[in-house]
Amino acid sequence: MHPPSPGSAHAPSRPPAAAMLFPAASAAERAAPRPALDPALDNPDQRAALLRPFDALAARIKAEAEGRRVVYIPNPGNFGDGLIRFATKRFLADHGIRHIEVNVGFRGGRYTLTPLLLQRGRHLFLYGGGGAWSDAYGFGHAICRYISRFTDSLIVLPSTYGFVPHRGIRGTLYRRDEFQSRERRPDAPFCHDMALYLYAIGERYGFAPRADERVGYLFRRDRESAGQDLPPQNIDVSEAGNHMSNGCDFLRTVAGYGRIHTDRLHVSIAGAILGGKVRLYRGNYFKIEAIYRSSMTGIPNISLVD
Repeated sequence: MHPPSPGSAHAPSRPPAAAMLFPAASAAERAAPRPALDPALDNPDQRAALLRPFDALAARIKAEAEGRRVVYIPNPGNFGDGLIRFATKRFLADHGIRHIEVNVGFRGGRYTLTPLLLQRGRHLFLYGGGGAWSDAYGFGHAICRYISRFTDSLIVLPSTYGFVPHRGIRGTLYRRDEFQSRERRPDAPFCHDMALYLYAIGERYGFAPRADERVGYLFRRDRESAGQDLPPQNIDVSEAGNHMSNGCDFLRTVAGYGRIHTDRLHVSIAGAILGGKVRLYRGNYFKIEAIYRSSMTGIPNISLVD
C-alpha cells in the first residue's frame, strides 16, 4: 500500500556523534522529569510477557558462557542497527553479562576476529541480531560461517532468516519471528527483536514525541524498499547513522515526530518506546509483517497497514 499524501514534514538535523553508550542523554535531558506515558499505551502484563523470552535468552547465554569470555559482535548496518546494539548492551548490562565488543564493520573484519577464534574454547561469540540473513544483506550469514570454521561456541541473537542458513553454521541461531524464519530454521529458539527489550522494561527518556503530532514520513530508500512512490518530504532517518551510532540519538531523532509513517522496523519500535503513533508498512519481503505479528500486535500505538 502506498503511503498517504503528506501535509507537511521537516528534516531532522543529523544527530550528534556520541562517544559513550551510557549515559547517552544530555545533562539537561537527564535532569528533566521523565514524560509520563499515556496510560492507554502502558500494559504491564504485556511488558512482562515480552520480557520472558529475554530472560530465557539471558539464561542461555550465561550457561554457555560458563568459563569463557563473551565476545559481542554487533551486526553491521544502519542507524536502526545502532538501536539494536544500544538495546543489546543494556540487556547484557542488566543481566550482568560481561563482554568485550568487536566491531567487524561492513568488510567482515576477519583479521580482528581471527586471534580470538584461534584461542580455542576460550570465548563465546554473540553475533548481533538483525536482518543480515537475506538476499539483500548477507553480512550475518558470511561472518557466522567464518566463525563456525573455528568453533561452535556461537549464539546468533534474534534475527530474520530470509533464506535457509548454510548447514555449516554451528551454534545456536535465535529467530525473531514465528513465521517464515521458523520455517527456514525450525530448531531456532524464539526471542523478540533486541530493540523491543527497551520497550519491555518500560525505559523512559527525557524527551518525548512532539505534542503537536508533527507528521514524519520516514520510509526506507534501500534494497528492502517495496519500491512505492514516496512523498517528497520523505526522510530515511536510518541513513543518518550506522550500527555503532548512539541509539539514544536515534530515539531523539524519532521523537521529533508525533505521528509516523514508516516501513523501517526500528523506527516503529522507537515510536513504540517513546509513545508516538506509528503506521507501519511492509517492505519487499516478509520481515515486517512476520515480526509485527510475532511481537507487536499488543503494542497499542503501532498499527500495520494492510
